[in-house]
Amino acid sequence: MEQGFTPAERNAVMRFAITVGDRAKCSTRSLLRPLKMSDLQAAFREREEGHRKTIEEYRKKAEEYEEGVTPLSERAIKFFGGVPTKEDFVSYCNDIIKQEREMLRHVRRGYHVAVDFQYTPKKLLRFHQSLSPRVTFGYTSVLHEECDFALTDEVRQAFLNSSLAELPAYKEDFSHDFGYVFFDSIIALFYEDFAVFKGERCILDTVSHERMFTVDLSGEELEALRSFEGKKNGKLVQKIESAADDI
Repeated sequence: MEQGFTPAERNAVMRFAITVGDRAKCSTRSLLRPLKMSDLQAAFREREEGHRKTIEEYRKKAEEYEEGVTPLSERAIKFFGGVPTKEDFVSYCNDIIKQEREMLRHVRRGYHVAVDFQYTPKKLLRFHQSLSPRVTFGYTSVLHEECDFALTDEVRQAFLNSSLAELPAYKEDFSHDFGYVFFDSIIALFYEDFAVFKGERCILDTVSHERMFTVDLSGEELEALRSFEGKKNGKLVQKIESAADDI
């Protein structure tokens, strides 16, 4: 959700998702706590297990694939330019396995650790801790914290009153767009990759550094968005519906 949408519109959608959602996730760019070796080792193990799981998944896919029998998604068929032969599919899986093994080999050979909470007020550190942060590499090689928390009334209000309530200060102001959220200032408490869930459904997903912004709203939710915050958001809803039709 990039072309044709403004930062103000994307942030309005974020505020709406926060209002109707019941759980959210976000990540820091660094550790907001002193480094503990136990946290680092746990993060290593998590990342390594992820690569091993992917390797086993594609090994099994290659072994079980039967041309014209194994169901494939439309996206996969489009990728292969049609239903792939056994040979082509196995070759593809082997390439993925090779990449994963290479990444697994380098997990402990190349990573970054940054500890930075010197300018974070104690009140904001307490708020951050209330979001159940855990130390992880996630999909990166940078050790950081990932929060997974319930959108209680108090937490919901805090996010609605964060930088999401502001307009970008200038044209290329990245801090007010694509899932970035901060409190007080970007050096006080800064989050990225914000996502919102309603039950098991992810209604908002962002990958901030890649400028990815994805929404999944029901017809009823889109109708509620039309008059969200007492504004006329008909054009915004129309844009979302048009974008969905183009997928």
